[in-house]
Amino acid sequence: MSLLSRALFISLALLLTACETLPEKQDTTVWNDPLWQKQYQALKTIKGFTTQGRIGITQPDDSFSSSIMWKQQSRDTLTIRMYGTFGTTYALLDITPELTVLKTGDEQHFEGYSAEQLLYDVLGWNLPIHYLQDWVLGLPTGIHRDDLKINADGTLQEINYQDYQVLFQKYDTHPWQHGHSISLPQKIRITQGDNKIILSLRSWDLTL
Repeated sequence: MSLLSRALFISLALLLTACETLPEKQDTTVWNDPLWQKQYQALKTIKGFTTQGRIGITQPDDSFSSSIMWKQQSRDTLTIRMYGTFGTTYALLDITPELTVLKTGDEQHFEGYSAEQLLYDVLGWNLPIHYLQDWVLGLPTGIHRDDLKINADGTLQEINYQDYQVLFQKYDTHPWQHGHSISLPQKIRITQGDNKIILSLRSWDLTL
């Protein structure tokens, strides 16, 4: 991989993995639970958001970890930046419905129509950008109810969709409308076969 040395990637990924814990799951509830319906409807009103934290990607032949900034202006219009401790950009992804542009830390420039295909072709990563636009919020848009588990507190616990398993391991509360708060994911674990993605999100800025 041409972004930075493989040794640095593996060291950062091992550091993130060492901090990974699996919290005890809550009891589950049903789709029509009023707490979940309130959460679900609130999430659907979010028009855009910016979240920052860390991402770890582990695949059979490679590992990567960095800080991440995910800025979503609207559906299929977003910017994803992965960067190091001193602000060094490893990858910058600008996505619109018409075109995806990927810039790497060694100043290479790539274009394509599918963000997922471009990331795989250039960096070798299986990153489900299309689905993550919802999953990162804890929103299961377009997924059958039988493929979900919902926490008793009205947050999403688990998605099993196609060959993905998505575990929402931790939530945090953030300011919401009229002095209320909303629960948003703080830690998400996504597995697809031997591939694993860990998102640890520490801050949110919402557009309603």
